[in-house]
Amino acid sequence: MMLRKLLIPVALPLLAALALLPTAAEAVSGGPGVEVTMPPVGLSIEYPLLAQDLGTGACPPPALTSELLQLGSPPLALAGASQDLTLPSGVPASPSPSWEAATLYPLPASFWSQLHCLLSSAKDPLTVGLNLKTGDLSWATQMVAGAQSTATNGLEFSLGNEPDLYELPNYSSLGNKLSQQEDLAAINLYLQLANDLRPAIGSSALLGPELAAAKHWQNQLPGVIAQLHDQTVGVHLYPFSACKDPRAATIPGLLSAGAGESPRSLAWVVADATAAGVPAIISEANSVSCGGMPGVSNSPASAVWAVRFVLNALKTGFREVRFHLSGGSYDPFVVEGEEIVDRPLESALVALNQWLPVGSSLRTVTTVRGLVTTAVSGDPGGPAVILDNEHARARTAVLPAAHAVTVAVLSAARAGLMKEVLPARHGRVKLRVAGNSVVAVLS
Repeated sequence: MMLRKLLIPVALPLLAALALLPTAAEAVSGGPGVEVTMPPVGLSIEYPLLAQDLGTGACPPPALTSELLQLGSPPLALAGASQDLTLPSGVPASPSPSWEAATLYPLPASFWSQLHCLLSSAKDPLTVGLNLKTGDLSWATQMVAGAQSTATNGLEFSLGNEPDLYELPNYSSLGNKLSQQEDLAAINLYLQLANDLRPAIGSSALLGPELAAAKHWQNQLPGVIAQLHDQTVGVHLYPFSACKDPRAATIPGLLSAGAGESPRSLAWVVADATAAGVPAIISEANSVSCGGMPGVSNSPASAVWAVRFVLNALKTGFREVRFHLSGGSYDPFVVEGEEIVDRPLESALVALNQWLPVGSSLRTVTTVRGLVTTAVSGDPGGPAVILDNEHARARTAVLPAAHAVTVAVLSAARAGLMKEVLPARHGRVKLRVAGNSVVAVLS
């Protein structure tokens, strides 16, 4: 077993910090905690994939509904690259043959009614991405009508997907820096197209601008937010790219501090959103862009990375992280007929929405050696603390406890969320945190 009692030196700073949670944690972190105001984890899914997952019946497979409920009814976004290639059901593409017309995806006639059936049971809020790059106002108007007939627990829209990449010729260009003149031209084109489609959504909430690499538009982002009147600022973030540099997308890379802490590089996005009086979220994320890296994105290490990534995003000021599903190796689960096949990442998403419910708060305890320690408060059924061992060697902690303590573990060495009850002896519980693992000490 990964967790067991050990007769080795203990981490006394942790004992001192945990003894008076949450007040001691607030003292050592130098301020109040970060409040969780949205479900910390959501889903972003491509249109064709969701249409496939909905199946052929009037309602989707019950297993899909159960999976969304297991995940905590997270926000569900219809987004990704297919967003700018999707047209309403029954609408013919351009009569003249072209590459764009050939790659457009018409929604199945039953799509909205099937999705309504799913959301009626699963209760997920819905975000609908509208085709900005190849669409027009009439298409957007029909998509909005379909979405309005579908949503059961909240609805918002986004206009276009990754407009900062519209002018790039191929995937090898992803993440490259355009010239200032090219950036300005892309921004002006995006704002023009977005304003043309804006009447379709009326007064509905708008999420955007859904940038692939927000740094491209860093100087202009405040103006974009103001002109679009975004209710939520959404940007995308992947620590690695299978298209641009697949050699970097390894398990050691995914477990590195840089991969887990990458949301900190976008703290300025949070600042811009805060200045505009709106929240910021990472509206599309996963381990490796371009569908993921087999053997890495679908490994147990992805679950450990996801916990680190989301905790760092929340502590940076982002309110939520939406994980992308595209039919690639990074998908947290796969629908196979009437069954759901879970991958290791899924257990992390379930855990995060359970550990960090809306209304709770979290803060970093800075005095603990060898462990990144996050104190959680405000949820009687959630964890008191989350311990993250970023090192390859195991670390040992001591918890003050009059009774047995339940812990939940995510490990890079083994898939799934494991739970164990540790007995208390002499008012303490000894806990071994294995290398590259995350342990939640449940209240």
